[in-house]
Amino acid sequence: MESNATPENTPAVTESQTSAEVAAAADAASKASVELFELCAAILLGLGATLGSIAGYQGGLWGGKSIESFGMSSRVTTKSADAGTFADAKISSDSLVKLQVIQLVSRAEHTPKGEERDFLLHQISELMIREYSDEAYDAIGLPLEPRKKYDADGTLADLPEDVVFEASKQDFSKDYFQWMYEEKVKHTVKAEELFAQGQHEGTVGDQFALDGVYYTMSLFFAGLGLVFKSRVRWGFFSLGTLIFLGALVYMCRLEWA
Repeated sequence: MESNATPENTPAVTESQTSAEVAAAADAASKASVELFELCAAILLGLGATLGSIAGYQGGLWGGKSIESFGMSSRVTTKSADAGTFADAKISSDSLVKLQVIQLVSRAEHTPKGEERDFLLHQISELMIREYSDEAYDAIGLPLEPRKKYDADGTLADLPEDVVFEASKQDFSKDYFQWMYEEKVKHTVKAEELFAQGQHEGTVGDQFALDGVYYTMSLFFAGLGLVFKSRVRWGFFSLGTLIFLGALVYMCRLEWA
């Protein structure tokens, strides 16, 4: 039985088959390209979302630490103000006692020796031992034994006359005011350190928040590439990848909580 195929129609069939194969291969390549792009985009979207969440978490941690530091700074500032007020009150009290001592010493110096003079000297000793603050007592160089005895059992011992007259001429030394405001200065320095720490923590938190914005931008461009079917999508994907890598490098350079 003879075949119906002729030499004339054989090339046509071969050419048709070749065109179909080319079209099928092009379609397969197109599908593979789409699948590859979707895979790359999915990976970028997943990484961007994950790292963006981590950046947001770190930003929240730093923000909480910043609020805590500012709160502690406020409390320490209040303690500093209280210590300053207490120091001012003690200085005012010591100044008033000193004024009274000067008046009594002036009277004693012009009073002949006798009971009245002894009484004035006793009053002066009582004022110095009982009413002066510890800082004022030390600042004018009064002997420690009478003060220790009074603190121990409440017994008042008269100070020597020459000590009383010499002490009445002494002004409070510079150390006196340093002692008085030592607590205030200590709290002030601590408050400033805590405030600076809070500022630093707030700045780091803002940096992590900014990094989260960069990750969001990378997600936007990667997702935008999925809308297009042409080669333009790779341009958006590349831009998103570039922003993602920049955000990753930026985050690695930040201080972590």
